[in-house]
Amino acid sequence: MTIIKPFNGYRYDTRTVGKLSKVITPPYDVINSKQQEAYYRSHPNNFIRLDLGKKFKGDNSKDNRYTRAGRLLEEWICGDVLVRDSDASVYVYSQEYTIDGRKKARLGFISLAKLEEDRTKGFLPHERTFKGPKLDRLDLMRETGANLSPIFSIVFDDNNKIMDILRGAAKRSKPAIDVVFDGTRNKVWRMTDPRAIKSLEKLMAKKKALIADGHHRYEVALEYKALSAAKDSRSALSAAKGYVMMYFATSDPKGLAILPTHRMLEGVSAAGFLENSAKICRYFDMVKVRGRKGMSAYMKDCRRHVIGVYLGGRDCLCLKLKKADASGLISSDNSPYWRNLDVVILHRLIFEKILGLKGAKAEKAITFTRDPEVAFKWAASAGKRISFFLNPPELKDIYNIVKCRERMPHKTTYFYPKPPSGLVINRFE
Repeated sequence: MTIIKPFNGYRYDTRTVGKLSKVITPPYDVINSKQQEAYYRSHPNNFIRLDLGKKFKGDNSKDNRYTRAGRLLEEWICGDVLVRDSDASVYVYSQEYTIDGRKKARLGFISLAKLEEDRTKGFLPHERTFKGPKLDRLDLMRETGANLSPIFSIVFDDNNKIMDILRGAAKRSKPAIDVVFDGTRNKVWRMTDPRAIKSLEKLMAKKKALIADGHHRYEVALEYKALSAAKDSRSALSAAKGYVMMYFATSDPKGLAILPTHRMLEGVSAAGFLENSAKICRYFDMVKVRGRKGMSAYMKDCRRHVIGVYLGGRDCLCLKLKKADASGLISSDNSPYWRNLDVVILHRLIFEKILGLKGAKAEKAITFTRDPEVAFKWAASAGKRISFFLNPPELKDIYNIVKCRERMPHKTTYFYPKPPSGLVINRFE
C-alpha cells in the first residue's frame, strides 16, 4: 500500500528570479564539475547552490557546502526567491519530450509519500545503493531540513484511473509552471480539490510503486526519520519527517522511456577480443553488421539477448545468445528473471567467463555511459578499447525482479527524462 498526501510546496517566484529555466538544474548526480561551474555562473539564485554546492579549501564543520545550503535556503525564503504555496497541493506533472524522433508525453504527480521500512508494502527498490552518496544526501537533508528534489517512482496504472484524475485536474486550470529545460517541456498544475485528492489517495492505497531513481535519497529519508524519532517522536515536525517528496510517473508505455547504460572496456584490443572467438561461439552467434546503423538495427530487431560490440575503426558486430533462456548459463542464486538480463549476460559470460575480468580488475577496466556517441568516440580514440552496447530492459522485467525482492546490477536502467531539480521543494514544517 502507498500512502500519499498533499503538501505546501516551495517554488521559485519568477517575479524575483526571472526565467525559471535559468534557475533549475538537472538532478545533482548527473552534473559534472564543469556543468556545476556553469550553473553557478548562470544565475545568483540557481538551484545548484542548494543541491550541489561547491567545496572550498577552508571548509570546516560549521562552514561547508551543507551548512551554506541551509543558510541560503533560509535567505531565499525570507527574500521571496522561494515562496510557499498557500494551499496543500498535489502537483500534477507532465513532461513532453522527443526520443528517437518520436514525441512522447509522460503524466504523473508530485506529492508526499509515507516512508515504509518494509519494502514489500509500498515501494519496490530495484538498484543497489552505496555509502558515499547516502552520507552526502543525509548531511544535506540535516542542514536544509527539506526534500530538495523528488524521488522518481513509477506507479502501475493499468486501468488508467489515476491518469483520469490527473487529466481532469490539468483541464480545470492553467499550469502553475510551464518551462522548457534540456529539450523537455515541464508543466505543473496545483491540484487542491479535496475530493480529487481523496480519490487519488484511495487509488494509491491499493498500489505499489517502483523506485526508478532516488534509491539513495529514499534510504536517507528513512535514516533521517529514525534520527528525528529518537530525539522526539511526538512532535509535528518529527511526524512530517515520516514522509518524503515523491514524483509518481504512471506506467503508460506511450509516455515511459527506459534507456540502457553502455559499457566501455579499457585494456583489451580488437585482436585480443577476437582471439576468444572459439569461447564466444560456445554461447553466442557472432553476427557481422554494417557499421553503427547496422548494429543498431539488428539489436532493435532482436530486442533481447543481443549485445553490440564496437572494436574501433569500422568494425561492429553483434553477439546473439544461442539459447532463448540464459538462466542455465549463469551461476547465481538469483531468479531466472535476473539471470536473463542482458547486462548480466554481458558481465557474467563475456567479461567474466570469456575475458576473465572479475572483481576489482573489472571495476578498474569498465566505465559507463548512457550516450552511445560517447562510447563510439571513446573506443575509436585509442587502442585497446572496446565498447559494448545494450538494449534497455523492459518495465515488466524490472517489475518481475523486484517482486522477487532482488536488485538490478549497478548501472542497468536509466528512466528518461529525469525531472529537473528546483520545480518544487518540500520543507519539514
